Amino acid sequence: MTIFIVAASVVMLAGLVGTLALSGRGDEQYTSATKGNLTRLVLIYAGLAIVLAAGIGIYVAL
Repeated sequence: MTIFIVAASVVMLAGLVGTLALSGRGDEQYTSATKGNLTRLVLIYAGLAIVLAAGIGIYVAL
């Protein structure tokens, strides 16, 4: 079970790092236009992490 938790964490972290790395590229107008999108993506990742952690916790408890 621990391997699945570690694997899920690695995948989520890789997605977050990839999103942040790609958001820094591009011209000035693109960067300023995507600032709101980047904020929403980070919030989605944070919410997903909470939901997944809760789901794994419930699964382990049962």
